Amino acid sequence: MRIAMIAPVWIPIPPEGYGGIERVLALLVDGLTEMGHDVTLFAAGTCRSRARQVTYLEEAPTEHMGETIFDSFHVGQAYREISREDYDVVHDHSGFLGPAFASLLSQPIVHTLHGPFTRETRMFYEAFKDDCYFVAISQRQKECGPDLNYLGVVPNAVDTDKHRCGGEKGEYLVCVSRICEDKGTEQAVALARMAGRRIILAGKIDEGRDRDYFEQRVRPHLDGDQAVYLGEISQEEKVRLISHARAFLFPIQWEEPFGLVMAESLACGTPVLATRWGAAPEVIEHGVTGFLAATPLELLPFIERLDELDHLDCRRAAEQHFSPAVMAASYADIYRRALEIHPARLRLPRKRSA
Repeated sequence: MRIAMIAPVWIPIPPEGYGGIERVLALLVDGLTEMGHDVTLFAAGTCRSRARQVTYLEEAPTEHMGETIFDSFHVGQAYREISREDYDVVHDHSGFLGPAFASLLSQPIVHTLHGPFTRETRMFYEAFKDDCYFVAISQRQKECGPDLNYLGVVPNAVDTDKHRCGGEKGEYLVCVSRICEDKGTEQAVALARMAGRRIILAGKIDEGRDRDYFEQRVRPHLDGDQAVYLGEISQEEKVRLISHARAFLFPIQWEEPFGLVMAESLACGTPVLATRWGAAPEVIEHGVTGFLAATPLELLPFIERLDELDHLDCRRAAEQHFSPAVMAASYADIYRRALEIHPARLRLPRKRSA
């Protein structure tokens, strides 16, 4: 198949640091290429992948994230290029503009939902529900917006080659994620302190509300010894930190559509203790790859039961459910179904642009 893959405009692929969608996209593009598909990646900046890349912005506008003009420029140019080419299917990850203008292209458009549903996003997607084919990244996400034209649920993948068990486990706990109230950073520190365990935090802090949250509710509990914040770290540092941790604390407080860090932790052979929000029950098998509870406080007794868990079970679960090969094969099946059911439209063969 000839596949046009539209990435978000904001971050190159793969990302150097923050960028969960971009990290998943890098694995998907390479996985599809390895399967023999012809993939063209529409992305900004200098990307490293096995796909042919089409770029309209030489530098990714990361500092302007969310500004409509860059998103519109990127997606509009991509759609114009795709309309002139004979792609079999378009896979859109760009956000709202993809579904909004999906009816303008003759090819079937598969759109992966990467974000949470709110009243406003439900209104938007339901307005364009028949113009493209939707894929959820968890069953819970699909349940939150059930009335769309779904072709399936495909969990995100992690790089199981780079995320590996790091040998002997330490006794510290980790919480590596964006620092914010929704991620339960404050609760993670409190749990570790109540259990008498050392905890290491790492992750991006956005300015504004998240920065205020960190300064007022997290920093006062950091002592530089038993409770430490490392800042935003590289992917390599992240893997080293998680792979040697005793467990990953993830007491989230919102409907997390997937939670990529949980799958990354499992690939590193590190169990996850999480609250039952969002997709956590789909990623973590209670009593096997971690523990689940309704509230952060209810996770406390499970910290003393970590010896019941086998890090090899965590690794096997990641390989079975969250490997790049599994994700790529699942999407290839979805593309085929989209092609089978998409209304036939007259399209003259076109030569690829030089």
